[in-house]
Amino acid sequence: MSLAVLLKSNENQKINSVRLLDYVKSLYGDIPVSPCPFTEAEIDELSNTNELLVYLPARLTMQELCNIFGISANVNFEHETMIRNSMVSEDQWFIVSASKAPELIDKTGLFAKRVYEDEGLHGMDFRRYLAFAATFKYHFGEFPDQTYWCFLLSGSYDRSGVSVVGLDSKGVLSHHGWMRNFKAKFCGSRYIVIAPRIEILPSTKSLQRARRGKPGASGKEAGME
Repeated sequence: MSLAVLLKSNENQKINSVRLLDYVKSLYGDIPVSPCPFTEAEIDELSNTNELLVYLPARLTMQELCNIFGISANVNFEHETMIRNSMVSEDQWFIVSASKAPELIDKTGLFAKRVYEDEGLHGMDFRRYLAFAATFKYHFGEFPDQTYWCFLLSGSYDRSGVSVVGLDSKGVLSHHGWMRNFKAKFCGSRYIVIAPRIEILPSTKSLQRARRGKPGASGKEAGME
């Protein structure tokens, strides 16, 4: 690698770091931020793949996230015991689609979950969705899914159900519990991409992230040959 290329790479890395810190501070204020496990190249291509990078700090409750983002909800989180979230105790960086509406409209949650699993992708849960909605508004000035509902496929509702959520034009979040085999012409799903590495090291930098529309082992935590 030439010196010019190396200097350019370092410059881009600094720009990305400043941009990500500004984004996190804008959403959450001055908080400790875990290092992003996505590489500079993976971050740089997001505008071309129509995707966003989202940060979700550990342990913030659903109500705390709503308070931080100024989101009102039709849920009394203090007494809500049936909504389940994943990875609550870990800081999360993940990639999502920047589409204003969810995909796989009029497909069941079961169908969408199988599609995402085949491609090494994951679904939203309630906390992830709130962080995504706030990130979307940070970039575009409005909330997503104002016409559609979205399955939260990595979370659960009660024992076998699933949450569906949507935001109206005033930023009010509505939630309902459905069965995973339901479908409707106003409901779709959203994927997330979890980095294929815990941290960026010479031995992990070349690991490939999962990509929507590309079935395979990329992005999966484990597999067999």
